[in-house]
Amino acid sequence: MLPSRTTEDSPELRGFFASIVEYGADPAPRLILADWLDEHNRSDEAELMRLHVSLLATCCAPDKHPERERQQARIVELLTAGVRPCVPRQTIALAKGVEMTFAWIPPGTFLMGSPSEEAERSDGETLHEVTLAQGFYLGIRAVTQAQWQAVMGNNPSYFKGEKFPVERVSWDECQAFCTKLSEREGKRYVLPSEAEWEYACRAGTTTPFHFGETLSTDQSNCDGNYPYNNGEKGVYRKRTTSVGSFPPNAWGLFDMHGNVWEWCQDVYRSYEELTTKNTLETENTDEMARVLRGGSWYFVARYCRAAYRSGLAPGYRFNLSGFRVAFRLD
Repeated sequence: MLPSRTTEDSPELRGFFASIVEYGADPAPRLILADWLDEHNRSDEAELMRLHVSLLATCCAPDKHPERERQQARIVELLTAGVRPCVPRQTIALAKGVEMTFAWIPPGTFLMGSPSEEAERSDGETLHEVTLAQGFYLGIRAVTQAQWQAVMGNNPSYFKGEKFPVERVSWDECQAFCTKLSEREGKRYVLPSEAEWEYACRAGTTTPFHFGETLSTDQSNCDGNYPYNNGEKGVYRKRTTSVGSFPPNAWGLFDMHGNVWEWCQDVYRSYEELTTKNTLETENTDEMARVLRGGSWYFVARYCRAAYRSGLAPGYRFNLSGFRVAFRLD
């Protein structure tokens, strides 16, 4: 096992990042870091951080904050121009030239699901407030074929390429990957919960996509023949693309919309059922559907929305689904 490391080795930045992780949802360390970035001629990163802090603070009452639309548009503009979020990260080495990087997602409260007026929404997306009391690290990209090969010793993917996401992996096989990775790294790696996935995808936004009200194929790998909500028609690539080919969200997470569906840890249940059932109760869940999120290269933009939910049996494998890995500070 090789030690994990931060992706920026400046002692000052390491100190800021440690404070950000320690203080959880408190925005103060991030705002102090933004001032430091300004002082070190990194004004675009500072602006991005302040805008993101503001979005996170107002995401549960978006109607009361009309400035959010302007703030989000500016975030997308900065990210598209190549500005990258300055966030705590951890990187592990899996093999020579093969690394996996995780971004810190702080605890917080957000609106999960979609509002009744969202175009092309599904009935099972009831809008409700969710609080994540514990922060977590999430892979900034879907697990690649090179990463899967380094841990599992094989490559089941249909669309071959070291930097392409691994696909044709079942939920059960993703669990096996997490178990092997945990054993070799001495840390518990897991699939994110459904709530963690949507919270991470949204990054403070309340629009159908973290890019805004619609999605272009310059922002995501999906079927561009059928655009969403009056968007422009785009390309249909008919296959996966290299991970990280499109702009990230404000936490630095790539491909949260499209490319491959991503398995989550949860059994697929309605939100109403989740509020009335003890999700930790003992039951036979071997064949119960598991949650998939994010859409894929094969699906139209509607299915790539942050709120869209899907589910399949845990043993199902197809070339539309992959995953990303999380770990928590237990």
